[in-house]
Amino acid sequence: MSNRSSSATVPIRRQARMASQQKTCTIVGGVFAAVSVYLVYQMTSSSSTDWFEVCPREDFVISLTQHATPDRFIVLALVDAAFADMAINLYESSLKPLRIDNFLFVGAGRRACEILANASLPCFHYTEDKDNEVPSTYRSPDFIRKMNIRTDMILDALTAGFTVLHTDLDVVFLKNPIPDLQNVMVKADIATLWDSIAYNAGFVIVRPSWFSKKIYREMKAITGRSVTVDDQTALNSQIDRMNRLYKFRGFSAVALNARRYLCGLDYFEKGRRLFAAKCSECVVVHNNWIVGREAKVYRFKEHLQWMYDKDAYYTDPGRRYLTYANPILWPNTMASVSEELGALKAALVFGQLLNRFVILPRFHCSAAELGLALSSATRIKRGRSAVRGKELSRIECPLNGLLNITAFDAVFGDSYRESSFLQHPLVRDDVKTGLSPSYLITHAQNMDLEAKLTSAGDKRGIRQFVVLPLPDRNLTEADVLERFGNSTSRVLVFRSLYRTVPEISDAYRRAELERKFQLAFQPGQYRQLQRQS
Repeated sequence: MSNRSSSATVPIRRQARMASQQKTCTIVGGVFAAVSVYLVYQMTSSSSTDWFEVCPREDFVISLTQHATPDRFIVLALVDAAFADMAINLYESSLKPLRIDNFLFVGAGRRACEILANASLPCFHYTEDKDNEVPSTYRSPDFIRKMNIRTDMILDALTAGFTVLHTDLDVVFLKNPIPDLQNVMVKADIATLWDSIAYNAGFVIVRPSWFSKKIYREMKAITGRSVTVDDQTALNSQIDRMNRLYKFRGFSAVALNARRYLCGLDYFEKGRRLFAAKCSECVVVHNNWIVGREAKVYRFKEHLQWMYDKDAYYTDPGRRYLTYANPILWPNTMASVSEELGALKAALVFGQLLNRFVILPRFHCSAAELGLALSSATRIKRGRSAVRGKELSRIECPLNGLLNITAFDAVFGDSYRESSFLQHPLVRDDVKTGLSPSYLITHAQNMDLEAKLTSAGDKRGIRQFVVLPLPDRNLTEADVLERFGNSTSRVLVFRSLYRTVPEISDAYRRAELERKFQLAFQPGQYRQLQRQS
């Protein structure tokens, strides 16, 4: 009985095993079929990069988690050593005063993170770009390569489930944009500052949706295939593509309110702000549409948007300064430019002789010299010529309206301050109030200057500046030292320095000075684009 019973159970067990195997095969077959369908779908899409998600570096994800908000919102900014000072300024001008602390700088070189660590700022060493210590020129191959690192950085953060607000370093927050952006992102996958003609890859907020991750994977594939395509070009092409394919299937890309989030063209040029001005509506300003690191820094400074007090740039208690004005006295634009640049040379020589920093005046440019359309400049402050009372087409402009700032800074970068320097909140009160009487030097080269100022109806008048006449000879460096070398005023003030370059007695020093002027005084337009020959 027991033998029958035992033999009878064998078929039953075999049948159970067969049923289990069939079930397993059915499940495996179903999974295989699903995977096959997914792969066929992806292979028929435009890129193979969607086949699977590549996991980002674990150490990067840990750093993101440490600095993000609990709901995984993070502000990221890519930095290399050449722009580390601009990163510190972003913190000092925007993140710190607005109490934004969920940010992380992402280093394109170890040296950048070392600099930021010395400033107690968080920085993750993401990659080592071979030109990370060299300022890259707009649209150059190294510029494009560095910009495309942003795509990898953002894609890694999206893949790890973070909402990313990416900002370039040449950006200033006038108000905290995050509450406004969070409202926008309730329905949007991606939102960017509008760059006058395109979506701006330098100020963009991205939610980790399927659509957004697909955009950045495609961008990575596009820029990986061509060294001439930058991330902004790729971003715009992919937003356009996603709008065509998915606009009615849930995808949403938003251009941020252009009155509140402004590119450089809209804020500085179309907004007619060539100098510091208030904007009650503005939230974020991108200091772009200008070429060169030095020009960007200079424009930040002129607009009181530079707060990094490196080497006590604003606060040194021992430094002394000189400043002067450029009254409009000349009959035509060519003469005016020549005279104002001559006065700048005089100021630089005075500064070297007296060991003082030159606080620039405002200059006067034509719309053509600014590189702006006349229609966008017509309401900017103009000046009146002293010659027959004619109004010249002269617009008050900063130095970058006349000279190339990169060339100028290479020679005289440590010798001057921007025209708005005395308005800066960090400048000491004893500097702001320590002004000398206003001096006017007349000598054999400019004996008619006093009369020109009077004829121009100068409201400050003869009574309000001290005339130092040298009627029979030219001004010399000895005269400058004798008359101003012992001045205790924190700021020496000159009504004008037209035709006042002092004679240098030593031939070698005179030749060296001329060489410096030739190197530094390269013509430039407001945007610092290459002039056409």
